[in-house]
Amino acid sequence: MKRFGFMLTLVAFSATAMAQGTKVTSATSNVKYGQLDKAKEAIEEAILHEKTKDQAKTWMVRGDVYKAIAESKNPAMKALSETPTRIALDSYKKALALDTKGSLRKQINTQLSLMSFTVINAAYDFNDKKDLANALDCFEQSLAIDSLTTPGKVDSAIVFNAGLIADQAKNIEKARFYYNRCIDIRYGGSQVFGLLAILDKNQGDTAAYMATLERGMKVYPEDCNPLLVELINHYISNNQSDLALEYLAKAIERESNNASFYFAQGSLLDKIGKPEEAKVSYEKALEINPEYFDAWLNLGVQVYNKAVEMAKAANDIPANKPKEYDAAIAAAFDQMNLAIPYFEKAHKIKPEDVYTMQALKECYYKLRSSHPEYNDKYNDIKAQLDAAPQQ
Repeated sequence: MKRFGFMLTLVAFSATAMAQGTKVTSATSNVKYGQLDKAKEAIEEAILHEKTKDQAKTWMVRGDVYKAIAESKNPAMKALSETPTRIALDSYKKALALDTKGSLRKQINTQLSLMSFTVINAAYDFNDKKDLANALDCFEQSLAIDSLTTPGKVDSAIVFNAGLIADQAKNIEKARFYYNRCIDIRYGGSQVFGLLAILDKNQGDTAAYMATLERGMKVYPEDCNPLLVELINHYISNNQSDLALEYLAKAIERESNNASFYFAQGSLLDKIGKPEEAKVSYEKALEINPEYFDAWLNLGVQVYNKAVEMAKAANDIPANKPKEYDAAIAAAFDQMNLAIPYFEKAHKIKPEDVYTMQALKECYYKLRSSHPEYNDKYNDIKAQLDAAPQQ
């Protein structure tokens, strides 16, 4: 009797194991016929049961189920999981770890390779929806798939995109990791150094920020103007005009037809009290770009400011020297008249600029007595100012 009872127990035990094995088979069949809800239910039971939870095939089939959910065109089936590719990838990885004999590797690798397209498309979809966390996760899944299917392969564009998404998501650690990886594989050129430098700057590490820019200029000497510009702007914003001028000279040496470099140089020279040198820089900018609004405006301001200084000097002349005063004031007005062509050119290029209109209005008003032709111009510019939006 004991022997008979033992046999009954053994039969019952085998039947239970068989039932769980059927769950795996059922999941596979349901995937084939698009019944992914049933497939999911069956495989989730199988991964919890003692007799199937440690079988490589169980986890491979789970990967197949969630891969199918990710690729489904049926909204109801697609809604079965928010992150199906992540679950599929983790399942395939576990299956590979359990498959000590390697009998399932080829089949799993094929599925992973097919899923890589789904993962990348999902990354871009998440990004379009501003779901940066899941977009980053999908890009990382793509990299993980490559490492599993083709060890040593690095998709440079995916590494770069992972860095950009991590950066946008304020995931500083991962952004730094992927930018540095781009640098290691020499992808993205000097742009990556610029992005990494901005990370340093935003973290308050000015020394690292500047060191990264300098390093990028050394690694990419033929493609470093964006880094030079970043460094120049840093020095300008920190009132380090001498250093800004030093790097501007380097930038001009590299790109002598860049009008904005000459304009920036002129602005800095103006700032440190070198108007004549500044004028040369502005004029050089206009040689390259005759429609450079800011250069025309600044040249006009230079001339106008000199007229203001001359008028101040005239006011210091003693009252008992009226002839000298009149001559000095007349010279100041003549100087102011020289500013008008610059302001008029700037106004023609950018007629909506209020500052330029105000400068012209003042010049026309002060000079209209000695230059009657400015009366109509004064009335016209005043009307334009009155009609302009208040700023």
